[in-house]
Amino acid sequence: MDSVTEQTWLKALAWVMTQPGLIEGLPGGHEPLLGPHDPRLDALLSRDPAGLMKLLAGPRAHKLGIAFEALMVWGLEQGLGYRCIARDVQIQDGKRTMGALDFILEAPDGTHEHWELAYKLFLQCDDGLDWSSWLGPRGRDRLDAKLNRMLTHQLPLSVTPQAQDTLKSLGVGEIHRQRLMMQGVLFSPWGAGPRRATGGHQTAQGRWLRPSQVPNLVRSHPHTTWVQRQRPHWFGPWCGDPNAAIAATDLREAVGTTPLEYAQLWSLLSSRESAEEMFFVVPEDWGN
Repeated sequence: MDSVTEQTWLKALAWVMTQPGLIEGLPGGHEPLLGPHDPRLDALLSRDPAGLMKLLAGPRAHKLGIAFEALMVWGLEQGLGYRCIARDVQIQDGKRTMGALDFILEAPDGTHEHWELAYKLFLQCDDGLDWSSWLGPRGRDRLDAKLNRMLTHQLPLSVTPQAQDTLKSLGVGEIHRQRLMMQGVLFSPWGAGPRRATGGHQTAQGRWLRPSQVPNLVRSHPHTTWVQRQRPHWFGPWCGDPNAAIAATDLREAVGTTPLEYAQLWSLLSSRESAEEMFFVVPEDWGN
């Protein structure tokens, strides 16, 4: 990887290590793993990143969730003193696969932990605030379905009888703690007031709109530059090549005049009124 890509990933690492979870009250808590001024963060970012870059060059690391797991395992091991015993541990019930455990970790105190991880971007699709009102950008995932599966199936899986033999083969006799780590960004409709999902740690940090609204967006933010965010670089503020940015007047053409097939993620990079903000431009019929 080139130096720009390396720095981009190190910024992403700093982001995920210092961000709170999306929802409060989940197992393990929502607090960030590190504070922005924690000396352990500086030490982590000063390490030789070759190992991290190798993880991110894996065959599936172009997927957002896999990239998130790579950032997390590197941060936990190199920054917080955890040891990752195993990832993606398949649990079988005879010939049937019951599911997989994301991380089995040895904590610095020698105890064992099971973590389930997700990095998600959800858009509020109606006026409701409960979890069912927040959809993924392709309209497939829902916050309620994802959290309910993690809470009722994935986390409990590590304490089932079927998991015990597999865990013992890894040298794990008992799971002492579990954590559901869900990070990401929530998006409310552009032009709406502040919106907070039920149990959300903070109000939605991003906005979403349809292509027909883009001209009004440009008129309301005339002195800005924009960059389209490509997967898996959806972590935190954009920090890539400055030559990739375009002026607000070019945004409408960049979004395209033909109907969008998929949602596009954009970052507003500079404004006299506010700091960087993320925007999803979704197909006109999204959420219908």
